[in-house]
Amino acid sequence: MVWELIFKNIKMRYIFLVLVLLGVMPDLFAFDFPVKSFTLPNGLKVIVCEKNTSPMVQMEVWYRVGSKDEWDGVRGMAHMFEHMMFRGSKKYSGEGDVYIHEMEKLGAQINAYTTFDRTVYWQELPKENIEKVFSMEADRMENLILDQKVLDTEREVVGEELRLGENNWYNRMSSDRYKHLYPKGHPYQVDVIGNLDEITKFTTKQCQDFYDKYYSPNNAYLVIVGDVKAEQMFEFAKTYFGGIKKQLPLNSKKTEPDLFSFTPTVDEMTIDYPIQIYSYIVPAPAVGTADYYAFNLLRDLLFSNSNSILNNSIVEKGNLAYAIQSVSDDPRIYNNIATFDVIMQAQMGNAKVKKMIAKEIYDIINEGIDQELIDNYVKNLETNQTFQNFSNQAIADKLGLAEYYFMDYKKYNQALETYKSIKAEQLTDICKKYFNPENMKVINIKPMME
Repeated sequence: MVWELIFKNIKMRYIFLVLVLLGVMPDLFAFDFPVKSFTLPNGLKVIVCEKNTSPMVQMEVWYRVGSKDEWDGVRGMAHMFEHMMFRGSKKYSGEGDVYIHEMEKLGAQINAYTTFDRTVYWQELPKENIEKVFSMEADRMENLILDQKVLDTEREVVGEELRLGENNWYNRMSSDRYKHLYPKGHPYQVDVIGNLDEITKFTTKQCQDFYDKYYSPNNAYLVIVGDVKAEQMFEFAKTYFGGIKKQLPLNSKKTEPDLFSFTPTVDEMTIDYPIQIYSYIVPAPAVGTADYYAFNLLRDLLFSNSNSILNNSIVEKGNLAYAIQSVSDDPRIYNNIATFDVIMQAQMGNAKVKKMIAKEIYDIINEGIDQELIDNYVKNLETNQTFQNFSNQAIADKLGLAEYYFMDYKKYNQALETYKSIKAEQLTDICKKYFNPENMKVINIKPMME
């Protein structure tokens, strides 16, 4: 495995050097493959990238539903549906995870994920089997089997997932902390995996109502990347998805409480692990807001990046902490909470770490940030995106995220373009607004006393 990673790294460096010598680097972050779209009368949009570099195809179905759409009594429903959607449908029924078994017969890799905002089902497979996937995805959008047996099975699977998470001290701490981070009524008030006491009480009617409400063609879109022709994909979509009638009434965004005026309901916690954590709690702007990209850039430069300012001064050079763990960096429709965990040995004198962090932040507020740091970050980001453009899945992810958060897949490269335009003065303003030590909340997480 080590040699494999080394070889891969050398190979990537070689490719990058060749590209530089050819003089084509400036435009490589925008992939050079045709992308076309078509929307069915029932509202389902189909986005196709004709990338003919391998005989494989990535197909993804993006649903505009996540834990933000749940209500009291069904917390955890969106995540549980991620599991239930593999169990079988009217046309493709049987025992166990029918969809996984059927897709594997087609030579596919298959999986799914749920976030606060979205649920995405994906598979990558040989292009000659893509039509079968259209048939399967359409049938589980319209005719999912939701009986008591399926519910009982998947409820137990999710329950076991929750219990396994509690076996890891950091996951357990994160779950315990999450309950204190958001005010009542916020769309992200409850973590994605939900509440076990509610999950164990789900009824088949609740599941059917959730499915009928959110798993509709006008609340979803397809992203297809690979050696295919867009026109043929559009025809498959018409054939298999075109007859699905159910529709979701389009709702406006929910009202969200102000996170700047909210204080976490605890300032201290204990854990059954022999370390100490200063957990920095910072309001983070939603996608599409004026501060979004500048906040993300400063977040990485300060905390998240392996070469970040605080990682260098506190972890690498100062040896005052084991690591800085950043959480909540996924894009969100609503303003949200970002957490930054400074993980240290539990010992006297750790308070100086908070003083060092405050000093680094005040230095940015008072003296600004070096533009070279920004430029280097953007160059590294550009290089990483260049390598990602060899991957069907990475391209599908870019197109899918742009369509989800901007309602326009053509904005897939907007993030990098915006980062390249950000100047140091903007980050100083962002630092004052979001990271000012006078306003920043910190939860002190300590080991239990024996």
